[in-house]
Amino acid sequence: MSENGLGFLGPLLSDPDVEEIIVLGGARTFIVRNGEKHLVPTVADTESIRRIADQLLRGTGRRLDLTDPIVSAQLSDGSRVHITGPPVTHPDRLNIQIRKFSLGSPTLANLVDLGSLTGDAARALGEAIRDDKTIVVAGAPGAGKTTLVDCLLSEVPPDRRVVTCEEVFEIRADLPDLTQMQTRSAGLDGGGEITLRDLVREALRQRPDRIVIGEVRGPEALDLVMALNAGCAGLATLHANSARDALDKIVSYCVLAGQNVAIDFVRRALASVIDIVVFLRRTPVGRRVEEIATVPSTQPDEGFTLEYLFRPPVSQDRASG
Repeated sequence: MSENGLGFLGPLLSDPDVEEIIVLGGARTFIVRNGEKHLVPTVADTESIRRIADQLLRGTGRRLDLTDPIVSAQLSDGSRVHITGPPVTHPDRLNIQIRKFSLGSPTLANLVDLGSLTGDAARALGEAIRDDKTIVVAGAPGAGKTTLVDCLLSEVPPDRRVVTCEEVFEIRADLPDLTQMQTRSAGLDGGGEITLRDLVREALRQRPDRIVIGEVRGPEALDLVMALNAGCAGLATLHANSARDALDKIVSYCVLAGQNVAIDFVRRALASVIDIVVFLRRTPVGRRVEEIATVPSTQPDEGFTLEYLFRPPVSQDRASG
């Protein structure tokens, strides 16, 4: 075991061109470079992978064992690691996924240079952030949602107070008035858990101008909607297949918060607090912003009506896909 106890992962973590590392039980290892996935001809035994996992988690305050077989943590360089082991996986299988931390503060101009965003779209989003609009960023895993959030935060005026809520610290922003919080798993005694719902409620007590949720995927959606109704701006990501689907997903997540949550109320509340929805797609040629839509405050009785600021024509590749 070399490279500070990280074995074959050491050189991959040191390679600045590697964006993501996926280890499937030692049998296969993939890396993502420039948005493309490649197989690495490296095989390791289960015990070696276990030692690498323990080394990765050392100093993070997280643990991997039979009671906690799913662990997410932030490494010392800012990279995010997600590990799954038995009994969630097969007894001889332990999986590791690392999303590398890239240096520098990304901007909307960087996305324009990469072809992920048009200049007009970048200017519209930058203006929306500076005007304290609430933006939801949607897309599949790996579509570039967190990167776009980082770019949007670079447009926040310096006098604004921003509070972020995440499961694991992943958002990067260099703002003068920024508070970042992450969740905490329950202790061995079953107590001490801090959920995203707890963080959103705590964020509202900190007089934020903007609340940011790294990923909405549960009942914390209702707490976010209520916080936005209190008058602050918001910025959040979630997994969805389109801009319209993102709003439907948030409604579903809000309903999970309790039996007395009325869908009609949630839909009206969403329409009144969410200004813009951005949808990204991961394509063979890179990550692309495919939809930017505003949300009219008046909505039909069923479904959501959006007004699209940006929606590229359907290409032959998309149509066939």
